[in-house]
Amino acid sequence: MGDAIGLLILLACVAFPFVAMPLLWRRMKRVRNETYDRSEPASHQPAWQEPIRSEDGVSLGRANSPNGDLIGLGDKATQARWPLDNQ
Repeated sequence: MGDAIGLLILLACVAFPFVAMPLLWRRMKRVRNETYDRSEPASHQPAWQEPIRSEDGVSLGRANSPNGDLIGLGDKATQARWPLDNQ
């Protein structure tokens, strides 16, 4: 009788990760998708240029010109369902 109980406990301990992990994986994906659906799209700053005057009288400029293609790729990456999509 004691051996049977020990065997059942051992089988339960071995089977637990195989039962729990798919359930946790599905919950993680659902929560992630709900979070992405509720999040507001990131507002990107417009291009700007700041003049910098040096002591030598040479005018320099510091510019920020966001690349729309790279921003689009970043937005796609946040919405990607990699590596698995088992819905």
